[in-house]
Order: sequence, then structure tokens, then C-alpha cells
Amino acid sequence: MIRLLDRYLIITVVASALVALVVIMSLDLVFSFVDEGGDIGTADYGPLSALAYVLLSSPSRAYEAFPFATLIGALMGLGALAARNELTVMRAAGVSVLQIARAVAAGGLVLALIAMAMGEWVVPPAERAATELRASAMARDVGISGAGGLWARDGGQFIEVRRARSPAHLEGLTIYHFEEHDGEPMTLRRVLSGSEALFRDGRWILREPGEVHLHADGISVADLGDEKVWESALSPAVLDVVVVDPESLSMADLRTYIGYLEANELDSGEWRLAFWVKVATPISTLAMLLLTIPLVFGAVRSTGAGQRIFIGVLIGVAFFLVNRMLNHAGVVFGLPPSASALLPAFAFLAAGILGILKVR
Repeated sequence: MIRLLDRYLIITVVASALVALVVIMSLDLVFSFVDEGGDIGTADYGPLSALAYVLLSSPSRAYEAFPFATLIGALMGLGALAARNELTVMRAAGVSVLQIARAVAAGGLVLALIAMAMGEWVVPPAERAATELRASAMARDVGISGAGGLWARDGGQFIEVRRARSPAHLEGLTIYHFEEHDGEPMTLRRVLSGSEALFRDGRWILREPGEVHLHADGISVADLGDEKVWESALSPAVLDVVVVDPESLSMADLRTYIGYLEANELDSGEWRLAFWVKVATPISTLAMLLLTIPLVFGAVRSTGAGQRIFIGVLIGVAFFLVNRMLNHAGVVFGLPPSASALLPAFAFLAAGILGILKVR
């Protein structure tokens, strides 16, 4: 009987949370499409392109909304059981609050795994596709080549970038210079390459540059030293359209880049924070779910569904504000990214556990 009740509660919790997520994302899609209205008409960015962009970027927003949707959905699901007196019957049959909480926590683990899978395997490719679509429509001379790379054109220069770490930090560049003489077809004249390019003081600095000149009678290699100023109209403002935020990368990609930054003694704070936020999201999902137990069985059990959902919204908003505040405070005051990302999740998780223990 206990196993049957566990399965019933797990299915109720998971299904209610997913329904709540669908409802929230449906509203979010409408508002996001309206928000894109200001850019519609720019270059080739029309209504269909805007709609496709909003749909492709929706997994990223769904991932961010997962803990909140879990809280609201679980309140709806467990509240419905309470309204039908099913929870009362379970208690009368000898099922303790802790046993019910255990089943709810099992449902929370299922939801946490779904959130983790979304963050690792759904959000990164969807966000990359959304960014590529928007870039191809709004910036005709810039295109994404996959795995974080891109192609761009600047007059007679065709630029291949292996990975765009940020709008001001490009890695693995190859720049092809084409020239046209006397109406002849454009001909490749020289190839400039570099391990990375950093945008500083209004110009690009190419590191470990190498240059090959192509002549009618052969090729020559130029010695450029350790750094070279690269003149290009390609700016971080343009690249900002095609570079994916750290929050949209998988934990594996974030770990790789953090290792690269630390090996080169560069600041990795923003990327480490994004990594720990990824770790915190499944924990936050479980915390939000456990908070529903004292809300359903505690002092507000006699209230209506609307009041319970209102209280859940307040808790969700409080979590969002505390989480954002600590994340920003960590960046400003130099707090460890792991602490600023995990502290809100563990604080609300502890509050949920304490609330369950106080319910009789």
C-alpha cells in the first residue's frame, strides 16, 4: 500500500509541476514575443523569425523558471489532494507526514533530474540555434558555425573564429584577406591567424599572431612577434548578437573554459558563478517542493487553493530576489561563487525540512 501511495504522490507532484511549467511558459512566450516587437523589421528579422527565436530560446527560460513552477505546481497538486480529503484519509490509514514528505521528495528528485537534463542537453543547443537564427536575420555578415564558433565578414576580410568566449574575447582566429584588382575576381592575398583576440581600448589585440602572404610566385611568412593590433570594424557590439551567455552553456563546457581561464591566470568569476548556478538549480527545485509540505499540512491547510498559490508566489518571488541579490553581491564583493549560488538553495531547503519536522 505504501509503495502504491508513493507512486501516486510522485505522479501527482511531477505531473502538477510540469503542467504549471507549461502554463507559465505559455504566458512567457506571449510576453517574450511582444518584447521582440521592437526589433521586428530590423534587417531580415520579421515576425516569423521573432516567433522562431522566442520558441528556440524558451528552454532556457523554462530552465530558469523550473524551481518556481515546481513550487506552484506542487501546491496545486497537493492542495487538490487536501481539498478532496485524500491526504486526510492517508493520515487516518497510518501514513505519517514524513512518509508523505519522502514520496514528495522522491518526486522532487525526478524533477531535479529533469531540470539537470534540460540544462545540460536541451538548453545549450536550443540557445545556440536561437542565437544563430537571430544573428543571421539581424547581422547579415555574421554567422555561427557551431560548437561556439562563428564566421564574419568585414569588407574584404573573412574571419573564422573557433570559439567566441565573450563579445570581447575571441579564441582561435583565422583571417582571410581577399583583394580585387582591375575587375578580376577577388583573390586570397594573405592569411592572418592568432591564438586569441582581446578587445582593449577600442581595438583588437591579436595574440601569438602569424601571417602568410600569397604571391604569384609563391608564399612568404611574416614574423609578427607576440602581439599585433588587428584593424577590423567587427566590434563587441556586433558580436554580442551571436555570443551565448555563460548561463546557457552546459556544465561540461563551463568546466572546460574555467580551467582554461585559470591556467592563463584570467578572471573566471563570472563563469564559475554560472557553473554553480547550474549546480544549484536542481537543489532549488527540491527545496521548493519540500516547502509545499508545511504549506499544505500546516497553518494554512484550511485556506483555499487561491490563497495557497498566492503564498507560493510570495515564496517564489522571495527566493528569486534573494538568489539574484546574493549572486550579484558575490560578483561585486568577491564572495566565492559556490557560496553565493548555493546559499539560497540550501537556506530554502533547510526551511522546508524544518517546516516538515514541525508539522504533526
